[in-house]
Amino acid sequence: MTKTLAFKNKDMVAVGNFLGTLNLKSKASRGRSKLVKLLMAKIDEYNEDRKEALDPYFKDGELLKDEDGKNLPENEEKANKIFEEMESETAVIEFTEYSEKLKALYEAIVDYPGEFNGGDGMVYDLLMDQLETAFENETEETK
Repeated sequence: MTKTLAFKNKDMVAVGNFLGTLNLKSKASRGRSKLVKLLMAKIDEYNEDRKEALDPYFKDGELLKDEDGKNLPENEEKANKIFEEMESETAVIEFTEYSEKLKALYEAIVDYPGEFNGGDGMVYDLLMDQLETAFENETEETK
């Protein structure tokens, strides 16, 4: 059975950065490395899609302007709408081949001994929700 994690595009960088702050050993550390690698591939894909979708509204990295050099409000609105929609889209990360390593990561961080500040605590919760869903379903299927 295929195993997946799902994150909003806007959350993937935060999850990757958070994972880098954890002190992990052996298999759990390898699980983190695999997950970060998978996240980076999805982030690259998202960045390419975003550039392609927003390209018609930009030139040389700036919003297209009218003849007087002023921003065109309709372009700004369209670009913002596209950006917001893309940020809210869900990226699905398939990790079946790394399941054992990600399960070790899950087990290492389920009762992580460190403390998390507000932002890291929110990212931890987001990550744990996804890992719990992936691995608790596995436990239920084996019953």
